[in-house]
Amino acid sequence: MSKRIWQHPEVPAGEKTVSWRSVEQLEDTPAFRQWLTREFPRGAAEMSGEGDMETSRRSFLKLMGASTALAGFGMAACRRPESYIVPYAQAPEWIIPGKALYYASAMPRSGGATPLVVTTFEGRPTKVAPNSLHPDGDGTDAFAQASVLDLYSPSRSRTFAKNAKKATKADFQEALAALAKDKSAKIGFVFGADDSPTRSALARKLAAKFSAAKFYSYEALSPDAGIGAGVTLVPDFSKADRIVSLDHDFVGVDQSFPTAVFSDRRKPEGKDYKGKPDVSKMNRLYVVEGTYSLTGGMADHRLRVAPSQIAAVASQLASALRAGGSASSVLDGKQMEWILRLAEDLKENAGKSVVLAGPRQPAVVHQIALAINTTLGNIGAGKPLQAWQTEVAGTGTLADLKKDLDGGAVETVIFLTPSNPVYDAPADLDFAASVAKAKTSIHLGTRTDATAHAATWHVPAAHYLEQWSDARSANGAYTIVQPMILPLYPDCVSELELLIALLDDNGKLVNGEGEAEKGKVAPPSPAYDAVRETFGALGDKSDAAWKKLLRDGFLAGSKYATATPKAGSAAVQAIAAPTVGALEVVFATDSSVYDGRWIDNGWLQEVPDPVTKLAWDNAALISPKTAKELGIYDEIIQLETEHASVHPDGESGHRKAPLITLTVNGKSADFPVLVAFGQAENTIVLPLGYGQGFDKDDELARDTAKSGHVGLVGVNRGFDAYPLRTSATSYFATGATIAKTGKRYSLAVGQEHAAMYGRALAREISTMKDEEKGSFEEQLAGVAKQGNDAHAPPNVSLYKQEGSSTWHPDTANKEPHKNFSNTLLSDDLHQWGMAIDLSSCSGCNACVIACQAENNIPIVGKEQLAKGREMHWIRMDRYFAVDKDNSFDPDSPELIPQPVACVQCEAAPCETVCPVNATVHTEDGLNAMAYNRCIGTRYCANNCPYKARRFNYFDYNKRNPLVAHNLYRGPFGEKTVGEAPHLQRNPNVTVRMRGVMEKCTYCVQRLKDAKIRQKAGQKVETFASGKPSVDVKVTTETLRIPVDSVKVACQDACASGAITFGNLLDGDKSAMVRAKGIQRNYDLLNYIGTRPRTSYLARVKNPNDKMPDAKFVGKATIHMA
Repeated sequence: MSKRIWQHPEVPAGEKTVSWRSVEQLEDTPAFRQWLTREFPRGAAEMSGEGDMETSRRSFLKLMGASTALAGFGMAACRRPESYIVPYAQAPEWIIPGKALYYASAMPRSGGATPLVVTTFEGRPTKVAPNSLHPDGDGTDAFAQASVLDLYSPSRSRTFAKNAKKATKADFQEALAALAKDKSAKIGFVFGADDSPTRSALARKLAAKFSAAKFYSYEALSPDAGIGAGVTLVPDFSKADRIVSLDHDFVGVDQSFPTAVFSDRRKPEGKDYKGKPDVSKMNRLYVVEGTYSLTGGMADHRLRVAPSQIAAVASQLASALRAGGSASSVLDGKQMEWILRLAEDLKENAGKSVVLAGPRQPAVVHQIALAINTTLGNIGAGKPLQAWQTEVAGTGTLADLKKDLDGGAVETVIFLTPSNPVYDAPADLDFAASVAKAKTSIHLGTRTDATAHAATWHVPAAHYLEQWSDARSANGAYTIVQPMILPLYPDCVSELELLIALLDDNGKLVNGEGEAEKGKVAPPSPAYDAVRETFGALGDKSDAAWKKLLRDGFLAGSKYATATPKAGSAAVQAIAAPTVGALEVVFATDSSVYDGRWIDNGWLQEVPDPVTKLAWDNAALISPKTAKELGIYDEIIQLETEHASVHPDGESGHRKAPLITLTVNGKSADFPVLVAFGQAENTIVLPLGYGQGFDKDDELARDTAKSGHVGLVGVNRGFDAYPLRTSATSYFATGATIAKTGKRYSLAVGQEHAAMYGRALAREISTMKDEEKGSFEEQLAGVAKQGNDAHAPPNVSLYKQEGSSTWHPDTANKEPHKNFSNTLLSDDLHQWGMAIDLSSCSGCNACVIACQAENNIPIVGKEQLAKGREMHWIRMDRYFAVDKDNSFDPDSPELIPQPVACVQCEAAPCETVCPVNATVHTEDGLNAMAYNRCIGTRYCANNCPYKARRFNYFDYNKRNPLVAHNLYRGPFGEKTVGEAPHLQRNPNVTVRMRGVMEKCTYCVQRLKDAKIRQKAGQKVETFASGKPSVDVKVTTETLRIPVDSVKVACQDACASGAITFGNLLDGDKSAMVRAKGIQRNYDLLNYIGTRPRTSYLARVKNPNDKMPDAKFVGKATIHMA
C-alpha cells in the first residue's frame, strides 16, 4: 500500500522565525530527516537480518519454515486455560462488576496534600482524578496520576526484614514491644514534610510518653526558607496581575499550590471562554532561572542567568524597589535594564503582584522575596500572597539528627519520611555511618531502598490508598485520606498504625484491620479511631458530619491560621559568574523520579521529560554554546541512530551520548551529555534521583552491590549525582571541571519521534503591537492564516459529501445539529469534539499518564522507546523558536508545548486505506478502532499525517519489556512479574495484543457509560412517578447527555484547564464550542483537509512593551498572512 504524499510548501525566503524540536532538527541532520519522512523510523518497523538489511526473501523463508516446522510441536500440548468466575459469598453493598465506585481521598505531599477522587472497580483502585469540590482541588500532576501504579508495583516491599534479611511480623512485634515498654528510650522520629493533624497529635502523645524522644523532618528537596518555623507562603493568583518567579517552577516540579486560576488568567477570554478577549484581565509572568522549566516556558519575559546569580538579581530588584538589597556588580547592562523595567511594572501594580522564590534557592533569596512582597503590600487578607502557620514546626533537621546519633542522644531512630536519607543525604554528612551507630533503626517504606538495607528493621509500608490518615492541603483545608482497599500484602503497616503501636505499653501492632470476634465483622484499623478523634476535636463529632467528610473529602471552612513571616537580614554574597574553566553545577529536581522516590514507577520513567524529552535516564544538561566551547557539541550532533547488534534482530536504535567525568567539591562522577536549549551558559544541570542500583545487564558494568536497592524498573537507570552534593552546595556548586572519557552511553530521547511535516503547528501571538503583524486584534484575526493555511486551496473531494464542517459558525442556523444532513453517519444527539488551549498548557505530562492509567496503555521499556515504539496515545510535543533578529539574548529561545493525540478527523486518511475496515467512523463522530478486525498492516499509521497511531510490535501486556531481550523470545519470554500490575487495569477498556494498532478513542468507554446512565436516569424518573414503562418518553432532550457533564481522562487530570471536551451539538452552552468559536482557534494541518474534531487555541503572550526583550516575545510561529 503506497503512502499518501502530502504537499507541504517550503518555508519562504526571508522568514525571521526559526523553530525546532531538537538539536538534530536545528542542524538538519540526516537522522532527523529520517524521523520526519517515516511514520516508523528505520529499526522500528522492520526486522533486520543479514547484513543489517531489511528482511530478505531468504530470511523470510527461513522464519516461515521454522514456524511451520514448530507448529505441531507448539500446539501438541496446548489446552485452553481454565478460569473461573467466583461469586461473592456475601456481596458487598453497591459493588456491581464493571461499574465504577468513586471515593474522596488525598495524596499526602510536601507543601500540601493533593485532593483526589479515586476510581475503583470491585474494590481495586485504578485511577485518580482531582477532587473538584475541594478548595485546593483544581487539578493533578504527573506524580499524583502515576501514584496508583505504585500500589500494584512488583517491586513493592511486602515483608518485614531484619538486617536486610527476611523476617516475620512476630519477630518485629517482639522488638517493638520491648521498645514501647521503655519510656526512657532515646527515640528519634524522622517524618516527611507533609502535614498530618493526626500524626501531630500522636507525636505530642509520644513526646509525653517518651521523655527523651526527639522529632525531625527531612525530605531531600524541601529546604528551610528561613521565614519562620512552619510558615508557608501560598499565592492567590486571582489577585495577582504581575508574577515574578525567582527559579520557582510552580507549574512544574515545584507545584505545591493551586495554579488553575493562574492558567485561566493566561486566556484573554477568561475562564470557560465566556467573555470577549480582554488583555487587561491577563496576568504577566516574569521568570528568572538558569535552566528551562515549564514555568519558564510560559513566561512573558524570561531572564536566563546562572542559579548562583539569582540572589544578585533579587538583590538588585529589591534595591530598585527600595526594599533593601544592594546594587549588583556581576550583572551586565542588558540584565540591569531588564530588572529596572521589571521593578517599574511591579511598582505600578503594588498590592496586585507576587514574587516567588524557588525551593532550590538559598534562604537569603526567600528573605529578599519576602521583603519585596512586604514593601509592595502583597501579603495579607485579600492580597495575592497568604502567610499560613502549618503544624510542621518544632522539628529538627537531618544535620541535627546526625549530631544526635553521633553523640548518643538518639539510640533508636525511626524513619517515616518518604525520602531515602542513606541515599540522598548530603555527601558530607556520611549519614550511613551515623545510622550504623544507632542501637536500633527502623525504616517504614514501600521500597527496600538504601535506607531499608542500612536499617536494623524494615517495615513494609501501606500505600496511601490502603490506609486511614489525614492531611492539610496547601491552604490548610482539613482533608481525609481513606483506604480504598485493605493492604494487598498483610504485613504492610501505615505510619499512624506504627505510631499508635508505640503508644501502647505492650507495643501491639495492629495493621489493616483489627481482629474479628467470632461471628462479627472485624473492627477497622486503629488509625481510623485516631483520625476520627482528630476530626472530632475540630468541631462537629456527629456521624452525619463524619459521613459528609468521607463523601466530600474535606472539612468545609477549615484552613491554616494566619502567620507572620520572619524577615531576615542576611547579606547577598557576590559570586562570580561561571566560566568554561570554572563551571557551575546545578542539582535539579527530576520530572520523572523527583528526588529518587519514584525510581520504580514505570509510567513516570517512560514519559519523556517535558523539556529535554529524555526518558529512562538522566544526563548532564549543557547549553549549545558551552558545549561548543568545551569541544563536545559536534560529538553530540553526530549521534546518528546506531544499529549495534545488541538485540536478536540486530538493532539498537539508541543514541550514544558522549560520557564525561565531572569534578566538583573534590569528588568526581561520570555522566552522559545532552544539549539543552535556553540554559545559562557555563552551567551543567544534573537531575537527581538516579543510579540507585545496577545488575549484570548494566551497559557500563557498574558495581552490582546495590542491585537489591531498586526493583526491575529502577535498576540500571541513570547516574547518581548525590555524591557530588554537600550541605553547603545543596542546589548549586561552583568551580566544576569536566574531562572527556572517550566512552559513550545509550540514551532514549523521544524529541524527534512523531515529528510532523508542516509549519505553524504550535501557534503564538502577542498582545503588543508589532510592526509586521499589527495590533493584538489583527494578530488574533491572523491566527487562522499562520503557516500554510492562508495559501491552502479549497479542499474539494472527488466523492460526494453530505453535511458540513461540525463547528464552523453558521449565523443563519441557530440549531447547529441541523448542519448534519447525512442521517447514515450522523447522530443528532452527540457529536464529540475537543479544544486544547496552548495559552494554558504547561506541558506537565499529567494528561499523558492519566491517559495511560485510564486506557490500559503498557510501558515498553528503554530499548523499545529508543526505537520509536512508545505506546502513549497522547504525546507532548515541545517546540523551541527564536527570532533571528533577537539582539537581547539570541540563545534563549521561546518554548511551546503541544499535546497531540488522534484528532478524530472527519475525513480520516487512515480509514480509506485499511483493507479490513478495522478503523471506522462512528455515528457520533469518533474515528474508532475494531481491535478484533485489525491484522496489523500499519497502512493507517503510514497514512496518518499527525503520526498519532501506535502499533503493538510485541505483547507488552504479557511479556515483561524490562527484562533484557525478553520481548524477542515471544511465548518463551518471561511474563509480567506478579499478578498485581494487572489489578490496576480498567475493566471497561480492551487490553490489546501483539499486531494490533491503537490510538486515542476520546475515552469512548466514558462516553458509553454516560449514555447508559442518561438512559437509566430517564427510566428511574418515570418509574419513580408511578408510570408504567410504556410511558417512558424518549426525546432528543431526555437522551442527550447534560452539557459538559462528561470529561475525558486527559481533561480531568489537567491542572491548567487547557483541555475542553464536549458535544458540538450543545452550541454555546458548551465551553468547548465556545472555545472553537473564538479567533484563536485553528486546526492542526488544516490545509490538508482532514477536518479534525480536535482543534487548538493559539498561545497568547502578554509582554511589557518597556522591557528590552519585548519585541522578540510572541513570535514562536511562522506567519504567512
